Amino acid sequence: MIVTEQELRANWHKTKDKLIKLPPGSVITPSARDFIRSKGIDVQIEGNGLVNQFNGYRRFNEKPSPASERQTRNGQGIKPEHMTHLRSGDLVTKVHPVVAYRGQLDLFQCEIVEAQVFFQQKGEVKLIQYLDEIAAFARQIMVSEVKEEPFHWETLIGLNPQELRERSHHPKKYFGIEHTPLSYTNGSIVAKLHHLRAKCREVELYANRAFTDETGGCRRTDLIQALNRLSSAFYILACEVQGRKDQDPAGKTVPIGISNRHVHLSQDDLRALFGEDHELTFQKALSQPDQFAAKETVTLVGPKGRFENVRILGPVRKSTQAELSVTDCFKLGIKPVIRDSGRHEGTPGLKILGPVGNVELEAGVIVAGRHIHLHTDDARDWSLKDGDRVRVKVESQRPTIYEDVLIRVSNQYHKEMHLDLDEANAALIDSKSLGKLMGV
Repeated sequence: MIVTEQELRANWHKTKDKLIKLPPGSVITPSARDFIRSKGIDVQIEGNGLVNQFNGYRRFNEKPSPASERQTRNGQGIKPEHMTHLRSGDLVTKVHPVVAYRGQLDLFQCEIVEAQVFFQQKGEVKLIQYLDEIAAFARQIMVSEVKEEPFHWETLIGLNPQELRERSHHPKKYFGIEHTPLSYTNGSIVAKLHHLRAKCREVELYANRAFTDETGGCRRTDLIQALNRLSSAFYILACEVQGRKDQDPAGKTVPIGISNRHVHLSQDDLRALFGEDHELTFQKALSQPDQFAAKETVTLVGPKGRFENVRILGPVRKSTQAELSVTDCFKLGIKPVIRDSGRHEGTPGLKILGPVGNVELEAGVIVAGRHIHLHTDDARDWSLKDGDRVRVKVESQRPTIYEDVLIRVSNQYHKEMHLDLDEANAALIDSKSLGKLMGV
């Protein structure tokens, strides 16, 4: 038998008895329990003896009584499908406010994981790390409620409760932006963070319904405060991203440099090709500091062909390297091998002709892997490090997404993506084209 508040209230008002007797296997709904408590009624389940008015609606840290445990089972000892256990021996309907709260907290954790997948596609490594911390925070909230333990915490995303409140109330002071209404113009990352914030607020509302009684008393203020500050954390993260976007309206974009075939020479090979005391002659500065195109050129010779007037780039390096496109390799009769600069293991060689001598290069002919030069400040702002690999989308007449783009970081670099002539021509890239990072 399921005892509802409506049925109980209607019968009680006829007699106003302080003791109500119920048949074996009776289950009292949460709202009916509230009514029993408010009227100070005692309940007797036939065969179980007297059950006081607080059974089935325990306060924080109270333990179920043996009578309560017996009350939660029906006559055959089988749990009805429309009911569930809050805890051992505490059977309630599945629309119980605490059950609904737990379901919303579960859903919230699922949405955190979905957001991490989204942020991974966008290259937002730092946000993914923040959401790892937030997911652990949410799990501990769940554990504390189920085990009826106090929820203690000190910081979230590096901020204590007071700092979270302060920063969320004063975004202009901390992030350089005003409180602004939601807008698609803020971008998908900001929108996703605000979605998580709104979901967190919904969980907080469910917590209030679950733990606040009709008199306004709340038995889990610790959980509600934690959820409130968690929604502030999402707002802070959204403000950080929006502030960063306002400083760089184009987002994570990089200019594109197109590399034609060229050669880097070692000091020994420079002497062999141009003479003992020869030094490279500066012709034009390149985009990266201290790098330049020299006036000197050489001829590259392969099994099937040659390229004359191939530019030398300075300064000299530890070992000689020839950088060609795939098309160049085919014309010379050389197997194209894609390598990051400086990695010559397993690469082919060729013959280099200079004005006073020749060099037989045994290895060092590469198709340079696509890469991005980043200053250390840019890498820090974008949560990237030397050696990372990213995806880059280039908008052009033939929009193209480049996979496996190497990040190279130095305090000497200027921000620029390098592609060879084949890759650039295939996408119809010109001097105004930009690459946009999509994810790590």
